[in-house]
Amino acid sequence: MKVIWLHLIRLLQRQNFFSSSKTVLPEVAAAALVPLISSANFNSSLGFFLFLSSATLLRLVWNSAIFIHGLGHAIAIATLDRQIIALNIANILEHRSIAVTLRSLLPFQPIFIPGCDRADLWVAAGNLTPWRIRIKALGGVCFNLLAIAILWQLSSDSFGNIGTRDRQAIAFISTFFSQTFLGANLLIILSSWSDLAAFVTGVAEIFCCGNFGFLGQRNTDDDPRQLLPERVVNVFHAMGRETEIRGEQAGGGLVVATNRDNQTVFVGKKVVNKKRDNLTKSLETAFAAERRRAALAGIKPLESTVMGVWHYRFGTSGPPAVLETHWHEWMSARQASIWQFLDGEWVHQYKNVNYRITHNGDFDAWTLFDRSIGNTELGWWLERVLHTPNHARGDSPKIAGMMDLLVTQGMWDASVRLAYQLAIAPSIESAFGGQKPAVDAPNTAPSPQAIGNWAATFENIFVLYRKLLAAPDSPACSQYFCRLEHDILQATTNDSSMSQWSWQRRVTFVRTAIHAFFHNDLYFATKTFMSRAEGSFGLVTVSTLDEGRLVLSAQGQPMSVGFNWQDGYMVYASEPAAVDAVLLNLPESYRLDLDQKMGEIAMVTAKDIAIYSMSQKCEVPQSDLKDRWISMADHPYLPHVKYPENDTIDPIAADCREIPPILAEIRLSWQNSASLDRQSADYLVHLFCEKAHKFEQKRQKMVRAGLTGHMQQLPSVDLLVTGVENSLWLGERFAQDLKIVFPWLNVRVISSNEVLQQLQHDFSSLQLGKDSIVLAITQSGQTFPTVQAINTFDQLYRQDIIGELFILTGELSSFLGSRAIQPKHSNTVRHNIFVNGSGRRTSEPATIAVAAAQHTLTELLLYLAKQVKHHFPDSSPFGMTLTQESLAALDKMKDDFLDINVVQIMGTTPTGNTIETAIRRTLIAGGRTWALHILETPLAWGIHALYVAITVGWAIPFGHTIPLAKTILDLIVWAAHIPQDALFLGIVNPAVSLIDIAIYIFGSWLWTLGLRYFQGRQLLARIGKRTLVIGDVPWVSKLLKSYVSKLFSLSYGIASLEVHGANPEDDLLHDFGHRVVRGTLLFLGVPDGRRGQKQKHQENAAIMTGKQADGVRNIDVGPEVVVMGTNPEIARKGFSSAIVLEGNDEYFYFRNAAFYFKDQNAEDQKELIEDLRESRFGAFERLLASYVFFWALAKKVASFPFLRYQHWKSQSRTKIMTTAAPVAGMSVETPKQLYQPGRDDKPEAVISD
Repeated sequence: MKVIWLHLIRLLQRQNFFSSSKTVLPEVAAAALVPLISSANFNSSLGFFLFLSSATLLRLVWNSAIFIHGLGHAIAIATLDRQIIALNIANILEHRSIAVTLRSLLPFQPIFIPGCDRADLWVAAGNLTPWRIRIKALGGVCFNLLAIAILWQLSSDSFGNIGTRDRQAIAFISTFFSQTFLGANLLIILSSWSDLAAFVTGVAEIFCCGNFGFLGQRNTDDDPRQLLPERVVNVFHAMGRETEIRGEQAGGGLVVATNRDNQTVFVGKKVVNKKRDNLTKSLETAFAAERRRAALAGIKPLESTVMGVWHYRFGTSGPPAVLETHWHEWMSARQASIWQFLDGEWVHQYKNVNYRITHNGDFDAWTLFDRSIGNTELGWWLERVLHTPNHARGDSPKIAGMMDLLVTQGMWDASVRLAYQLAIAPSIESAFGGQKPAVDAPNTAPSPQAIGNWAATFENIFVLYRKLLAAPDSPACSQYFCRLEHDILQATTNDSSMSQWSWQRRVTFVRTAIHAFFHNDLYFATKTFMSRAEGSFGLVTVSTLDEGRLVLSAQGQPMSVGFNWQDGYMVYASEPAAVDAVLLNLPESYRLDLDQKMGEIAMVTAKDIAIYSMSQKCEVPQSDLKDRWISMADHPYLPHVKYPENDTIDPIAADCREIPPILAEIRLSWQNSASLDRQSADYLVHLFCEKAHKFEQKRQKMVRAGLTGHMQQLPSVDLLVTGVENSLWLGERFAQDLKIVFPWLNVRVISSNEVLQQLQHDFSSLQLGKDSIVLAITQSGQTFPTVQAINTFDQLYRQDIIGELFILTGELSSFLGSRAIQPKHSNTVRHNIFVNGSGRRTSEPATIAVAAAQHTLTELLLYLAKQVKHHFPDSSPFGMTLTQESLAALDKMKDDFLDINVVQIMGTTPTGNTIETAIRRTLIAGGRTWALHILETPLAWGIHALYVAITVGWAIPFGHTIPLAKTILDLIVWAAHIPQDALFLGIVNPAVSLIDIAIYIFGSWLWTLGLRYFQGRQLLARIGKRTLVIGDVPWVSKLLKSYVSKLFSLSYGIASLEVHGANPEDDLLHDFGHRVVRGTLLFLGVPDGRRGQKQKHQENAAIMTGKQADGVRNIDVGPEVVVMGTNPEIARKGFSSAIVLEGNDEYFYFRNAAFYFKDQNAEDQKELIEDLRESRFGAFERLLASYVFFWALAKKVASFPFLRYQHWKSQSRTKIMTTAAPVAGMSVETPKQLYQPGRDDKPEAVISD
């Protein structure tokens, strides 16, 4: 025995504790057991034999528990999924090899120990239906429990009264091993955490105890143990942060690697993001753990390539769930017979086959059997054809199923399966027993056995020719292909099923199968799928058979590809900014945007790209791609591509600080004649002047004909403004102001969604003509309906159906590779884009983006007016109302607004320096005061909880409670030396007890009243969630409603705010007069009534609305009304609070009117100027001040302990609506000129879905 212990001690010295415990634990137990059971006559040889046999038996007992657990899982999977093939040795051994299992029975060899072993045991879960997952998760545990129960029953009476020493030793041995068996099964049960998690959640892929990605060469300094090197993880973080704004509900990632058998495999992870978590961090945390587990299980990186694929999701076809999250696969990984052409010959191998996809957009239908099949029916059909169920409800999993069907290169079984559906099957109903497709219809698609028999026929003939088919694409092989086809056709006559088909159908079947076998790789299959697909697609397909290639597709959805030629890698993303975040300003780095309008498919490697044009149905020549590459180091538009530093703590505060510098930059840009904005504006002026000349010519004709009164506007629209949400509301105000300057200009504003509907169904209602100009406003350049409208209008422009398309954006990067800014004819330049200078902003409540767009439109309005007046000094084109002097006054107002008003409100100078201002302090103080209304509920609850904890918890150490009223009474009794048996106490004690009961019941309400009293707030306002009603001019109230709603989108229910907005001059009282209650928060923006008669009426209307709302009272308590404006008189109107914005008055009242106005229309000009000043500067000033006020409110609420949240984002993070919202995209076919009488300038276009 000493020899045994010495050997064990040496092993323990050479290895660490965990590794040695796996190796010698059974031997240690056996060495301790032998002395207990050995008798005096045992010699050393017999003792050593007993030691070895005991150690082996202990190892056998331990492995039997693992075997029983795996057997339980395998039987459950085989039974529930009706897949007897799941009952195999790999699943029973939980993917330990037989050799490893047998080796673990030998002494001093490693055994599996949960928690100590580097690789977990696992069994593929099979069918992912939640209820099935739950039952299958319990299969292993139930079998372990069953084994324990059987052993317990068998061993209860096995050993009676055993008297001899030897018999006692035998009994001891039997009991010891029985208990070891029980302990081993219990330990396996207790360590089956994944089984428990799967049982609780109903989600598992294995039982084991927004598109973006990277493809590059593996560097020599990359850690060989990491599936994704640290540099690639850093790329993921950079791209993930930019992609989050497309949706942050859920995400998935995968990496391509190799297993111990040198087979290519996917290692992936999917997560559903928690409400207040960051998806990029959550996904990488889970994915990194998954990669580590895979590495411990023997999964290794690819030798020469690194490939990572990620996807962030905002659900459009169902709620977020792991099953519905991308990536998607239809058929799980499987071993398949593959023929590949390697080193000049055809080689047969068994390879791991797996296809996965990620997809942005919507997959509506696929053309099959000469008809459009919806994705629901297509899913049922795929289940039958592939003989593989899939329980995901979304549309994208069907794309994965189509890849399993269409990728057939080198696989005869897949080739004949596809050929049957394309050449033999008469209709989709043939897979449903001739019935209408339904989930419960029978499956009459060819069985796997039939497909296998057909494939064997093809393969047997192919093997005879494989040496002759040395180069599949060479002309020399064409004769052998003909002979191969001929011989296979002859062989089909001997097959009982194939011989029943007509000769022509067999010919088509054989030719289709042969073509599929030789050509249908991932690239070809994607082209086939996209050619028949309906919907919008930003599609990524990846295969274990193409470990160094990705296939990307864009149709109706963006897809940008970026290459760093110097470092040998490429990145791709649906969000162009994600590519820019990695490559911007790097040498030898270029970006190429796939043409989403015409549809393109790209096959990419780390250093190469091939693009297929869906519209041209051919490969795009490399020479044509040269002009499309966007240099990330020296592109002429790069100075306009801005990526401000992300303030992840408070991006809104950072954005607000930047407003004065950005507005100053915009002003400088418009003063520079060489700037992008000025060049585009000059082009727009040119078009306006041409329209004005035509208008004047027609008007003169009408005058000569005596029809002067009938000529106010051209019949077709002069300017159509479109956008959604913030962009639309700013466009509406711009159009109204443009009409003030040019009353006869025909201007319309329509949302992008409505534009798409009218383009599809009623093009004539848009009233567009050959001279019509379109202005599309989109901050991101990625908003789905606006981008779809831009693509359509650009095509109409190229077909001479409309005059020109202009774009106003904050992210020029989105359009660098777009056709929408490319000239119609070569060797010309097109200046049709305005950049507002704000750059890319990640916070969802928009501040600087709105401010920059508003001021850019102001500059455009004033520039148009000045230039048109310059071109027509002696006339009034389009009924122009403003004079040169009026325009000069507006220019001065603009400068004062930027230099004084904006600086005072935002607390930042145009150079970016921070300053303290009284108005900013007032705004912040006001916002924080209102924050107290929202926080009072959690604060009162906290105080009451503390009160209960102290008064009741006092009984734990001291044996009695100390309620407030009773404690005060006891103190009075003690201080006044009142006897305990005093009659006074007998009368007072019951009342005091009732008071304490009332405090416990109504304590939170009482604490609320106390808080209000000490904080100086309304004492009797309603308790609970507050309602905020914002009243201002329509465009401001809409912007603020959206802004404040997003500020509180992640707030907790106990500290939240219900937000509404309306126009106090119109519908505020009608919508909310009957809903005003005690404590309603009413925030009113009031125009300055001193500036003109119209403004006076607006001011009076707003104040009257406030007073009428304030009159809705109960117990003499009404709403809390805060008014904001520039007129100090509002502070004396009796409202709860007034915020007076003290702007610059020097040029506000035209003290020397004669200096500005030298004609008899001075009063008319002043009225026009005041209208424009109110809309362009006055309302804008209130908007900026409101941004600060409500930011301070939300910031204080979001900082409350235990209720903190990120006030600058929402749960789904849909800053950019990048899918149909809600109108789908469309395309414009060849126009059909249909002239109508009297409307010769308005051609019709043929629009199709």
